[in-house]
This record gives sequence, C-alpha cells and structure tokens, in this order.
Amino acid sequence: MPLHTPPSTPIFAQPSPIAAQDLTALHIYCLDIRQLSAQAYVEAETMMSVSEQARAASFVRGKAAYIASRWLLRKVLGAHLAIAPEAVVFARSDKGKPYLPGQALQFSLSHCEHWVLLAVGYAESIGVDVESLKRSRNLSAIAERYYHPSEFAQLQQLGKDGQTSYFYRLWTLKEAFFKALGSGISTGLEKITFGVEGEKIQGAIHGIIQETIRGTMDKSLIDNTDAAGAAWHFFQWALSDDHYVALACKSPMPPDVHWHKLAGAPAFP
Repeated sequence: MPLHTPPSTPIFAQPSPIAAQDLTALHIYCLDIRQLSAQAYVEAETMMSVSEQARAASFVRGKAAYIASRWLLRKVLGAHLAIAPEAVVFARSDKGKPYLPGQALQFSLSHCEHWVLLAVGYAESIGVDVESLKRSRNLSAIAERYYHPSEFAQLQQLGKDGQTSYFYRLWTLKEAFFKALGSGISTGLEKITFGVEGEKIQGAIHGIIQETIRGTMDKSLIDNTDAAGAAWHFFQWALSDDHYVALACKSPMPPDVHWHKLAGAPAFP
C-alpha cells in the first residue's frame, strides 16, 4: 500500500494559536518557496534578527530558501505564541537543537529543494524531515554502511524501485527521530531500526534509550511508555512522487496531525 499524501486544507493567512494544554494537536505547515511572493521576502527581512540577516547575506547559493524558512518559522511561531514575528527569540541546546527559551511550544523545521516544512505543537519532542528521492545514488552501499544490518537485509530483498522507496522511508524516519531527540544523525543511524509495511511503522532503539517503540499512521497508541507516560509516535506521507515526509514526536497520547499551507504555497498533490 503506498503512502498517503497530506490532506488538503484551506489556506491560512494567519495560523491560530494552539492551546498550551492541548497536547494532542500537532500542526505541520508546508510551503513551496517557488510560490512565495516578493512581498513575503521583503516582510521576512523585517522579521529576521541581525544575526539571521547576516547569515542570509553570507549565502552564495540557497539565500532565497533560507529567507523563506525564516519567514515561515517566525510567521507561524509568532502566531502560536501571540507575539510579533520579530519578537520570537531562539536558543540552542548544548547539542545544537533550536528551541524557544521559556516556552513549552516545540517545533521542528525541515527544508529540501523547494519545500519547507515546519511542525509545531506541545508534545515533549518533535522532529520532522522531508527528503527528495535521489534514484541515482548508490543507496545499497549507503544502507550497508550506515543502516542496521536487519534493515540492509530487508532492502536487499527488494527491486530497484522498491529499494529507493524503502531507503527513503527509513532515512526520513531516522532523521525525524534524531531531530526530535536533539542529537543529530551523528549519533548513528543504525541506533534505531524501523520496519515499514504500507502505513504501518515499527521501530526499536538500540543503545540510546532502553525502550521499544511502535507506531502506525492510524495513531495507534505506542506501548512501553516512559515514567512520565510519554511514548514515541511516527507518521509518514508522500508529499509528491519524489518527496517523502516523516514525523516523530514523543507525547503522552498519539497526536492529531493537522496539515496546513500558508498563503503563497501551492495546493497539495
């Protein structure tokens, strides 16, 4: 069974704040930077901090994507926090994960080619990843070196097209998980293994957290929760035939995921 595409939703010129006590609502905002208006880029310049403006000026390539990402990030987070976009303050953990100091709201940003995605909610941890399916790469060799042996063995049983799809389903899930964890993939992609079949996702963590995790796209509750009652939940979508998205979050209950596109973004596939 193929992955679902994200549901189509109305355009939101201004996102509505999430209630802080709503731990089950998780929002994903999608932007195609090819559709972003010139006015939005001008607006982004006024929102960005001095350090963000300096970084944007340093780009030889990718400047437009960076500015569009900051526009999306500040526009959405400002709306959810009920403050001006330029007033949003960011900090980084000792491992480099960005967060909002003094705020319970969690977020995760991912950019690939012309797509920018932002996940926002009050879950304990959130990670989102979007990837382009690059069929010209030697995926088998990459999987053999970086994936868990069980994942590589499963990959070897598939044909070329099946290998491409399965490789990127695993890759986006791993990226999303490590972004939510805040450690980055340098922790070791083999430290978490996934099994995917249609919409069902199963995973196990090795040597990082002693727990077994299991999730499905129909929001089934994951067992083996931690002491605080939180568990890992995983979701995947096909944003297009060539782009996969994965979401990882840790929360007491399976999240109710809402997809949105801001003004300037195209219709979903």
